[in-house]
Formats: sequence, structure tokens, C-alpha cells
Amino acid sequence: MRLATSYIPHALYAIAVTSISIHLVSKRRTFEDERANVNARISILESIAEQLRSGKPINDDEVERLKRLARDPVKRDEEAMKSKSEEISWKEVFLGQKSQSDSDLSPWEKKDLEKIQKAANES
Repeated sequence: MRLATSYIPHALYAIAVTSISIHLVSKRRTFEDERANVNARISILESIAEQLRSGKPINDDEVERLKRLARDPVKRDEEAMKSKSEEISWKEVFLGQKSQSDSDLSPWEKKDLEKIQKAANES
């Protein structure tokens, strides 16, 4: 019994060192991703500033696209979630989504569906 308990501190130290190293690697990768994101945002904003300084006519759509790219990714994700704004019930989570209604079908899909129903009725 003494033999098994003598290894417990070493096992705890090994687990602690492994946990700390994994945590540090994760933090390093997060920091590198954030640095790359900031550098990308800076280059986008510099290109917008350069276009504005050059005096050339600037396309508003291009400026809006670049401004969207320069936004913080967290804010972009929040905006995407707000734009969806469709609530999902727990029933749909467990049982699946509701099937599409006829109003969601395009005219071509409706024609194909009618052809399939006619073929099924004839046979």
C-alpha cells in the first residue's frame, strides 16, 4: 500500500504541469490569432485611408464591405446571430425542424411536386 501512495504526489505534479502547458499553448494560439486579426484590421483601415487621401472617387459599397471586414469578429458574429433572429424551440432541437410549407416552395418545385404526385397516383 505504501508503494502506491508514494506515486500520488508525482502523478499530481505531472497532471499539473501538463494542464499548465496545455493552457499556455492555448493562450499563445489565441494571442497569435488576435494579433493576426488586429494586423488585418489595420491593413484594411490603412487601405481605406489611402483611398480617401488619393482623392479618387470611392465606391460606397466597397467602403462598406471593407468596414464590415474591419469590424471585430465577435461583433460580426453577434450581428450574424441578430440577423438570423429565428428562435428555435426545444421541440425542434430534439425532434428536428418543421417541414417546409407550400408557400416556401418555388413555382418550379411546385410543378415538380405535382408531376411526382400524378405519377404516383397513376401507378
